[in-house]
Amino acid sequence: MHLLHSVVDMNKKILLLVALLVIGYIFISPLLFSANKTANSTSVSTTSQMDTESETENATYGHVHALFELPDKTLLMGTHHGLFKSGDDGKTFTKVAIKGDVNSDDFMNFAYDQTNKILYAGGHDVGVVKSTDGGTTWTKIDSGIKGTDIHALAINPLDSNRLYAFSVDNGLFGSKDGAKTWYRIDDGPINPSVRAFGYMATPSSMDRGMKTDKTTNIGYLWAGTSGGLYSSFACFCGWTKTNGISDNATIYTLAPDPVNKSTMFAGTKDGIFKTTDEGKIFNKMESGITDVSAITFDFDNPEILYAAESNGTVYKSEDNGSTWNKVQ
Repeated sequence: MHLLHSVVDMNKKILLLVALLVIGYIFISPLLFSANKTANSTSVSTTSQMDTESETENATYGHVHALFELPDKTLLMGTHHGLFKSGDDGKTFTKVAIKGDVNSDDFMNFAYDQTNKILYAGGHDVGVVKSTDGGTTWTKIDSGIKGTDIHALAINPLDSNRLYAFSVDNGLFGSKDGAKTWYRIDDGPINPSVRAFGYMATPSSMDRGMKTDKTTNIGYLWAGTSGGLYSSFACFCGWTKTNGISDNATIYTLAPDPVNKSTMFAGTKDGIFKTTDEGKIFNKMESGITDVSAITFDFDNPEILYAAESNGTVYKSEDNGSTWNKVQ
């Protein structure tokens, strides 16, 4: 009998212990789930902030993507909230009421065919479009390009029939007939977050080695990414990451000098950088400007440049980038 009572007592203790464990699980597991959910949310939020921290928002523009000066001295600004135009050297901008075959007015980049007076553009859900009236009316010209999120666009200044566009998640596309048709070239740089293109039309070592340096299909296509700066020869036989600028820098904009072919400017969160030796070395300009999202040259005078911070503040240099003054 004593043995029976002992067994019963033991069973009661086991049942009590199981009951306590079940009750504990019921009350504690929601707290653990909540804590884990909070931790995951924090991680996602942090990642999101890292992706956007270099783009300062502005109520009017959202943030600025691109600048371009037209032959009539009109300054165009591509922004997250539309296309804006300035006729007073960048002091004031008004929104352009765009017309034509466009799904979006979130312009991210411009390229200009000076021979045929054609302005090209690309952007978020824009595809590639062209304008012949200074940016008011646009026509889609992206036949052959997969995707409509065009993060980068460039034209070969020696041959305006050759254009290059980067479509997010779809790679690099090229045109040899003035954007009438496009063909896929490659995946683009290893880092897929391409933010800008710049075409440097100076003979490369590859051009000289292949005896093509006397043709118009020469030079380098530069790609600014969220993880540094890459370049490809005109043969598009691979991409090389430059050591001339920080590996960790996000390159928001590239502006090759239209006259001094070995010179190019790069805009980053930390400021403006300049190379005069085809990208081997970049020197930081003591401009006092940060978060530089757009740079463009004056149409007639390469000594004059304009730069914009992400929040829309515009600066001007009249000495090829050595000194800068706020316009607005």
